[in-house]
Amino acid sequence: MTALRHPDGTISSSRKVMEKVIYDFYSDLFDSHVHLPPCHLREDGFVIPSVLPSEVRHAIKSVKNRTAPGADRIRPEHLKNLPTALVNILARLFTRYLSECKVPSQWKTSRTVLLYKKGDPQDIGNYRPICLLSVVYKLFTRVILNRIERTLDEGQPCEQAGFRKGFSTIDHIHTVTRLIEVSREYKMPLCLTFIDLKKAFDTVETEAVLEALGNQGVPTQYIRIFRELYSNFTTRISPFYDDITIDVRRGVRQGDTVSPKQFTATLEDVMRRLEWDNMGVRVDGWLLHHLRFADDVVLITPSISQAERMLADFDDACGKIGLQLNLTKTMFMRNGWVPDAPFSLNGTTISECSSYVYLGREVNMMNDLAPELGRRKRAAWGAYKSIEDVVKKSKNIRLRAHLFNTTVLPSLTYASETWALRKQDENAVSVIERSIERVMLGMTRLTQVRAGIRSSTLRQQSKIRDAAMYAK
Repeated sequence: MTALRHPDGTISSSRKVMEKVIYDFYSDLFDSHVHLPPCHLREDGFVIPSVLPSEVRHAIKSVKNRTAPGADRIRPEHLKNLPTALVNILARLFTRYLSECKVPSQWKTSRTVLLYKKGDPQDIGNYRPICLLSVVYKLFTRVILNRIERTLDEGQPCEQAGFRKGFSTIDHIHTVTRLIEVSREYKMPLCLTFIDLKKAFDTVETEAVLEALGNQGVPTQYIRIFRELYSNFTTRISPFYDDITIDVRRGVRQGDTVSPKQFTATLEDVMRRLEWDNMGVRVDGWLLHHLRFADDVVLITPSISQAERMLADFDDACGKIGLQLNLTKTMFMRNGWVPDAPFSLNGTTISECSSYVYLGREVNMMNDLAPELGRRKRAAWGAYKSIEDVVKKSKNIRLRAHLFNTTVLPSLTYASETWALRKQDENAVSVIERSIERVMLGMTRLTQVRAGIRSSTLRQQSKIRDAAMYAK
């Protein structure tokens, strides 16, 4: 980070000025913009059981290694080596925190690092704030999540595939591509509106999250402990030398194990209030009007007018809990049986696109796989670059093949379960794989032809899997 742009458009490289830009931006981002009264917590008579040492050990197993520590500098590897006596002490402490609804004050502060995403590096909005929380704090919330996860999952419909066991991006990619294919075959109108929410995890109001948890059947005592964890929370950002302390009054913590479930529960609470029973397209006798993968939402309608109404309803419902639509990235796509019509929201025209990258796969109304194969080629070469140094230095053929099969191959064949491969597409995948294979073996296409070496011979040398067969 060498320079940042002010809201007035001027650019500064002064560290003091840049710190002021960061402070102003994140103070506004984390400040509550929607007044919501404290949600009513019903008295359900639920008594939280004591935390067992076995629960703590189970939670420790799920903690990922090599993650950045919080302010206490405790690393996940430290927890993995805890003796039984300390595990028992943690279980007793967690039980006390749950029963008293009081947590250590150190848990109410975090360290935030700013990770550049893409776009203009001088735009502070193009950085993702990652909250580095205490590992013990995350262990505590993991114990809670293990107890309430089933309740939250049962409250989610099949339209939501994000952060759920047994679901993946492939489910929704397949649904969208299948809808496109069927609409073309039977000449049915289909309009897909891809919604982008602006910093959704950071801007959702805390009271809306707590209310959603209660509406989905989470016991009140757990909701109280979440309220305690989120009250008077601050974070420190250290872009250079001095700490920038910011009060956090909304949002779920990016980096906390329970945050994804909290957000999807809140979004489900929003969806339940929308009257979309007669909207969408008919699939097997019932109407499908949207798909969700965490905060990635796509509206499915037979017309632009219906999509416009649904988008307005969704925007209004989201605004009540602090969420905002990013209208510059919200786009729609229609097939040839949908008449052209104006599409706008609050006076802003929604852009029409011929293709859209949905959950990592480029889709278009012709179901043409060529653009996606171009993206897969770039992704495969990018993945190879990440292992190139090891491949060049290693003489172990099996190791190099393993690196290729676990790094390059998944990048090349991502979402291949949804591909309708033609012979020319199979050939395109094979050409991409063979070009990387030759580089692995230190050979060019010219030297291969001159030496009269067949591609099958190279495959015997490299020991890598066949990508075209893998993609079928």
